[in-house]
Amino acid sequence: MRVAFAIVSLFRGGGLQRDCLGIARLLRARGHAVTVFTARISSTDETTIGEIAADLDVEVVKCDAWTNHGRNLRFAAAVAELTRGRFDRLVGFDKLICLDVLYCADPSIRFRLRSNPFQGLLPRYRALARLEKNSFGAKATTRLLLLNERQASEYRQVWSTDAERLFLVPPTISLARRQPAFRHDGTRERVRGALAIDDSIWSWLSICMQPHNKGLDRVVDALAAFPKARLLVVGANAADKRAAACLRRAQNLDVNERITWLGYRSDLGELMAASDVLVHPARLETTGSVILEAVINGLPVVTTTACGYSRHVETAQAGIVVAEPFRQDDFLSALTKAQDNLVLRQWSAAGAAYGAQDYLYSGWSRAADLIIGDLPPATNMR
Repeated sequence: MRVAFAIVSLFRGGGLQRDCLGIARLLRARGHAVTVFTARISSTDETTIGEIAADLDVEVVKCDAWTNHGRNLRFAAAVAELTRGRFDRLVGFDKLICLDVLYCADPSIRFRLRSNPFQGLLPRYRALARLEKNSFGAKATTRLLLLNERQASEYRQVWSTDAERLFLVPPTISLARRQPAFRHDGTRERVRGALAIDDSIWSWLSICMQPHNKGLDRVVDALAAFPKARLLVVGANAADKRAAACLRRAQNLDVNERITWLGYRSDLGELMAASDVLVHPARLETTGSVILEAVINGLPVVTTTACGYSRHVETAQAGIVVAEPFRQDDFLSALTKAQDNLVLRQWSAAGAAYGAQDYLYSGWSRAADLIIGDLPPATNMR
């Protein structure tokens, strides 16, 4: 088949971007021709298309606009026109128009507006809700690939979407990213040495491209309560304007010297091995792939129920999930328990054992099957 993928932004380190490119490569390996359309290569380190997807056919669609939602609307219209008659499938990784398949990693905008209907009067939310309706509305025919049951429930509540069009995709972790042996084969000691982390230091790891959404401010606040802790931040860097509020917070709390901003790193498995706990108190996270990735690598996790993949932490008994509504005291209590080395070793072993399940690595394959239509409707979410 000739398959077009459409994603508004491509950048290194994003979970949605990794899924988009991973599924594209899988389809190409199966003999299909895939072209990826994007509106921008977005990064803080001047990353090029070649660095992100040198092996794929990528077309950048120029969509100048004053606002993000304006860009999304123009991109949606441009991709619909550019792909018409050229491809057997148009697959969106953002909510667009005229999609055959939508790989949806976002919560429902319309569901969120139920708690604050006045937001629906703003141009941004009107535009995003219109794009959402194009795929989820009763008259739409788009096949919808969703990542967790709560997400599916929200969409069905507000759009009465036909269950025949909803498909639940398993986790999309790459098996190559499972490296629990790094905690025992000398990798942990080597990386800690390179980062000047001695045995007395309790090392926290935060992985975030969007510091506010991922709760990095909550982590910085907690750092003040644990003087022996040191925080490694991967994804965002100190020069990123999105990290500015956390930088000021750290300076005001006098903990900035205990934070190391690493920016984008490709050696995430090694950094997980060097760390003692993943701290991920996110405010909103459809899945949270880093949570599951930490679990299968034997890195204990402290996260929140706002994250879709937090259920894997509970099932694996590989850490603590802090209940919503979030309270900082509950987060501090969870971190206090995570200071116990015996508890950490138990969580680490349980997570590594949990990672032996093939199901955890089948998401890309399942998505690829659904995109090209290999699986019949009887296997969906009914």
